Amino acid sequence: MTVIPADFRPEATIAIFSGTLLLILKRPWNLPEAVATLLGAALMLLLGLVGVDQAFHAVLRGADVLLFLLALMIFSALIDQTGFFEWAAIHAAHAARGNGRILFRNVYIVGAVITALLSLDTTAIILTPIVMSFIGKLKLDAKPFLMACAFVANSGSLLLPVSNLSNLLFQSSFNISFISFTAHMALAQVLVVACNYFLTLKLFKKSIPEKYDDDLPEASTVIKDSIFFKAAIVVLAMVLVGYFVASQAHIPPYVVASIGCVILLIAGLSRKHVDLPLLGKSISWSLFPFVIGLFVVMQGVENLGLAKNLANGLKLVGNNTFLQILVNAAAAALGSNLINNIPMSLLSISVLKQLNLPGLASQFGALLGCNLGPNITVTGSLATMLVISAARKRGSEVSPADFFKAGIIVTPVLILVGACCVWGTYEALHSLHLLQETAK
Repeated sequence: MTVIPADFRPEATIAIFSGTLLLILKRPWNLPEAVATLLGAALMLLLGLVGVDQAFHAVLRGADVLLFLLALMIFSALIDQTGFFEWAAIHAAHAARGNGRILFRNVYIVGAVITALLSLDTTAIILTPIVMSFIGKLKLDAKPFLMACAFVANSGSLLLPVSNLSNLLFQSSFNISFISFTAHMALAQVLVVACNYFLTLKLFKKSIPEKYDDDLPEASTVIKDSIFFKAAIVVLAMVLVGYFVASQAHIPPYVVASIGCVILLIAGLSRKHVDLPLLGKSISWSLFPFVIGLFVVMQGVENLGLAKNLANGLKLVGNNTFLQILVNAAAAALGSNLINNIPMSLLSISVLKQLNLPGLASQFGALLGCNLGPNITVTGSLATMLVISAARKRGSEVSPADFFKAGIIVTPVLILVGACCVWGTYEALHSLHLLQETAK
């Protein structure tokens, strides 16, 4: 193994990190993001900037997250084969009764629910093409609805650890229970999505017609097998309850999701309504080497001591929990737009571990920034890139400039609203905990 001289290690690490990010964001020659992070990881190892044992432990720390991500993707793909997502989208269109603004609201609601329960990647990969398809059939301007899908994929991902890969990384790194995570984020999730909807509606009001001709088929026609469809709804409900129960018993969430996959797969195969080749194609396999490579690259950055320096800077905020939440949210939001929210999540986790403050105020603040921040640039999150890519395949496009113009107005408001909600919830739960301790 070639070991680079110590004097050149910082420059080499920053160069590899910057080059990796550039390849991820620009994707020259349509280079997959996974190739970029694996190339960066290989260079870190070959130059001795990351030891083999360090790389192994970095990946091992994220093993639970990767296993859960795989189980969730399979679970979402199985639910899609029941026709559930198309049924939900068409049902939302019919419920609007020809009113374009109500349709826009319903798309937000469906997107927020699916993102919260089945992750933002499900909204990006599965729901967005369905929405773009029926918007095309209704002959409506696609831009407002495309922006709705992109925005809600990020802003709707606060509620559960399963809603976003960033959530899983934070939950796993700081041992936050499902119940505690959801309790801290519930109020923020509701108000952030509501604000996101009203602000986006105001921005695109002229592009959304008051009336449209609803000639979509009945929602029931997309359900090929009612028993399989009903089984999916029951299993989904059981899995969601299972997450909270398993958390209390210290059972990893991937176990619950995997059990749900097995039950739904058996149900689908018995009804002969599971297409295994299509199921395999529905999984974003490239996401796994992408994240693994990123773990190693970020380990190299961590070896520089950058996290420690950033942590020292954050100490200036002091013990004010509101400022801890707001400053960490703003910093993570800025970083997410500059370097993408997944690398920013890993960097934030490293910084916060160095900071080692009591409580989780800073952690929830950084998480807000990593989830809500990417609504400014199209490269801020993989979900946004997936939404735009899915829409482009159907002839719809949003330019980076258009996305920025909307995001720069919406995102700061969402960060402030989210920070206020998380702070209020954090203080209320902390006071309740103190009362319980006193009562004992």
